[in-house]
Amino acid sequence: MKKKFRSIHLLLFFTFTAWLPVAGQNNLSLSGSATGSSEEVPGSASLAIDNDAESYWSSSPGDKRAWLLVRLPGATEVVGASINFSPDSEPNRQFVLQYLLNGEWRTFYREEENASRQVEISLDKPLIVDRVRLAAADQQAMQIGEFILIGQQYKDTSSAETPPILVNQSGYNLYRPKRFTAPGIKEGTRFEIVNTSTGSIEFSDTVKMEKGDFSSFNPLGTDSFQIRIGEKTSFAFRIGPNWLERITYRNMVDFMLEARHYVGNVSEIRPISFAWRDGDFFNWSMQSLVAMYLSNPHAYERMEVKGKYVPNESFAESYRGLWGELAPFKENTPDIIQLMHWDADVKVSQKLDHEMQKAELAHFLYAWPYLKKWLPQQNFDKVYQYAVSVWEKAAVSEHSLSQYDKSPEHNLLGLKTQLGTTKGEMPPGFSVIPNLMMYEVSKRENDPQAGKYFDAAYRQMDWMIQNLDWEDPMTTKGQRMSEHMTMRAFAFFYKEYPESSPAGLKAKVADWARIALSRSENMWDFRKYDQEEWTPPGWNETGNILGFPAAAFAAMSLLEDKELVDGLEILAWSHFENAFGRNPTGRHFSFKGPEEIEGVDLGWYSRHKGGIGLLEEVTFVFDGSPKSFHYPNYPEAGDVGWTEGWVQFNTAFNISMAYLANYYTQLECSQDESGNLLIRLEAPLNFYPDQKEQAEVWLSNNAGKSIPVILNEISPFSLSLERRIEKQDSEIRTEAHLLSLEDNDRLKINYGYGFFEKSIVIPVK
Repeated sequence: MKKKFRSIHLLLFFTFTAWLPVAGQNNLSLSGSATGSSEEVPGSASLAIDNDAESYWSSSPGDKRAWLLVRLPGATEVVGASINFSPDSEPNRQFVLQYLLNGEWRTFYREEENASRQVEISLDKPLIVDRVRLAAADQQAMQIGEFILIGQQYKDTSSAETPPILVNQSGYNLYRPKRFTAPGIKEGTRFEIVNTSTGSIEFSDTVKMEKGDFSSFNPLGTDSFQIRIGEKTSFAFRIGPNWLERITYRNMVDFMLEARHYVGNVSEIRPISFAWRDGDFFNWSMQSLVAMYLSNPHAYERMEVKGKYVPNESFAESYRGLWGELAPFKENTPDIIQLMHWDADVKVSQKLDHEMQKAELAHFLYAWPYLKKWLPQQNFDKVYQYAVSVWEKAAVSEHSLSQYDKSPEHNLLGLKTQLGTTKGEMPPGFSVIPNLMMYEVSKRENDPQAGKYFDAAYRQMDWMIQNLDWEDPMTTKGQRMSEHMTMRAFAFFYKEYPESSPAGLKAKVADWARIALSRSENMWDFRKYDQEEWTPPGWNETGNILGFPAAAFAAMSLLEDKELVDGLEILAWSHFENAFGRNPTGRHFSFKGPEEIEGVDLGWYSRHKGGIGLLEEVTFVFDGSPKSFHYPNYPEAGDVGWTEGWVQFNTAFNISMAYLANYYTQLECSQDESGNLLIRLEAPLNFYPDQKEQAEVWLSNNAGKSIPVILNEISPFSLSLERRIEKQDSEIRTEAHLLSLEDNDRLKINYGYGFFEKSIVIPVK
C-alpha cells in the first residue's frame, strides 16, 4: 500500500500566483550538490547525482537512519523524481521524500512496500524547494545509483519589480555607514549619486565586490537622491540626522499597542498568547520596552499618548482575572510606560511562572526608579513579591507552557546548559541579565540574600565563556530572533561589573566578532548562517536580521580592536539596510511598508491573514524576509517560503533600536572660569528640520538633588543639542528650577537611565 503526501502542504507553504516555466523538464540533480548521512568508501554522495548508473552512493552498514540530500542552487520547481537503487543491493522497501520547512523535514511522498530497483514518482502539484531529502524508513542501509529530481527553473513574475540597484529605500542616517548593492556590476565601475530635484551629480566612486560605499556623503538638506550606474538607477532615498529613528520610533510603539492580547486592535482570546498575541513565553517584550525607554527616554516621553487604561471589569466574564492585579497608571502616562505596565500586569495576574516569563519581570523592577512617577507603589510591591516567590521555583504551571517549551527546569538560579532550537525559544545566557537586575533590585530592598542572584549570573557567564562554540551556528544565527540575548548578556555583565567579570569575557566577545565578520564578506555585507548556508535552513529568519544590530552594538561597546569595531558597525547598518530593501528581493520586510513608512517604495510580497496573532492590520508588521532560495542573488524566486508577522520579530527590532541609540549617545560638558556650563548631548532626538526639537537631561549635586535642564538643537540638521547655563553665586537656575551648590560640590549630568545611562561628573568652579 502506498501513501503519497503531495499537495496539502503546498497550500500552507508556497504562493503560486505568477510563475513562468522555462521550457522543458530537466534532471535538476545535475546542477545540485549531494550529501549523505554516512558513506561507505568509495561510495560518496556525489556519485548518486553524476548521471552514471554504474556508480553509486552507499550509506554505512550500521546507519539505521540513512538519507541522501540533494541541494539545488536556488528555488526550483520539482514535479517528480526518479530513484535508481544500486543493482548490487536490496532496494529499500520503505522510504520517504522530504523538504525543509521551518527547520523541520516534512514528508511529501512515502513508499511503504517497494520491491523495484527503479522508482518513478510524479507529483500532483509542483513543489518549489531548494533541497530534497531521500530517507530510509525501514532502518536499512541505502545504496543509490541515481537520485534524479525532475523539474524546471522557477520564476515568479512579481520579481520583475526588483530594481537593479538595491538600497535602503527610505533613507540613511547622516554620518553613519551607507552602502548599496549592484548585482552583476563589474569591479571598478563608476557609480554616481544624483540629486533627484536638481539632477546634479553630488558624489561618485567605484563599485567593489558588487557594492558601493557612500558613507562619506553627508548632505545637509531635505533633497532625495538616487544611485546611478549607466542606465541603471535605484529607488530614491533621503539622508538625514537620525533618519531611521525618525521613521520607526512611533511605529514601534504603535505596533506594541495594537498587538496586545485582549486590549489591542483585536479583543479575542488567542492560543499561545499571554500579554501579546502569538507572543508565547519567549517574546522578550518587557525587556525590549525597558531598553527602548532607558536608552532614549525623552524621545518616548514627548510622544503623543494614544493608549489608555482598560479595566478588566469592562470585559465579559471569560476575561476575568487575565489582567488587573496591578493598580492603574496615572493619566497621560507615556505609551511606552503603559506597555510595560500591561506586560507586568498580565504576568502577575495570570501567575505566569515559566522561567522566561518570570525573568522578564526583573526588567520592570530594575527600571522602577524611572517609572514610579507614573505608576503607584503597589505595582512594584506586587511584582517584586511575585518575582521573588517564583524565582527559584523549578516546576512550572501548565497554563504557562506551550509546545515550544524546552526548559529542563525553571529555577532561574540554576545553570542553564540547554541550547534552544532555531525556533528561538531558549538562547544561551537568557538568565544572566535578569539575575544581575534582581541583584541590583534586591540590594535596593536591603535583601541580605541579594548576592545569590549575582552568583547565579556569574556561574552562567563563566559556563558560556568555557563552553559556547561560536563556530557552531546554533550558538549564534541558529537562535534566530533571540540571538541578541547572548551577546547582550556579555556586554551587560562586563559594562556593569568590569572588575568582577569572569576571566576571558572580552576575548570571547572578540572571537564572536571575528567569526561574524568572516561570514559576511559578500555583496550584501550579510552575516551568513555558516560558510555555506545563507540563512538558517528552512526558516523565516526575519527577526534574526532585525535583532543582529543589537548583538553587534553590544559587542562593539566592549571591543578594543578598531578593525573589529569598524567591521561590526558596517554589519549593524547593513542589516538595517537589508530590512529596508537592500536584499535580493529589493523589498522592505513590511507588506504595508509603502503606506506606513516614510520613503518606502516596495513592500513585502504578501502578508499572512489570520494566524494565531491576527496581526495583518497591526501597524509596522515585519511580514517576511529573503529565504535561502533568494541568496546570493536570485530575485526570480519571488514570493516563496513562509510569510507571517510575529511579535518576536518586532521586539528584536525594538532591542536593536535601543542599542543603536545607546551606542551613539554622547554627553559633554565644559565650564568657563566663572563656572558657567555648556552642556551638549548627541542623541537620536533631532528628527525634523522644520521643527525646533529639544532634549531633557538631569543635573544633580553632591547632595543628590536633581533638576531637569532643557537642551535645544544646534541647527536643523545637527545630531547634537546644547544649553549654556550661568552659575550665579552658589546656585544654578533653569526655568523654574533651582539647584543649590556647596563648597567643593560636584555636578553630575546624565541622560538615559540604568545600564544605558550616559553621565559625566565635574567639580564646580
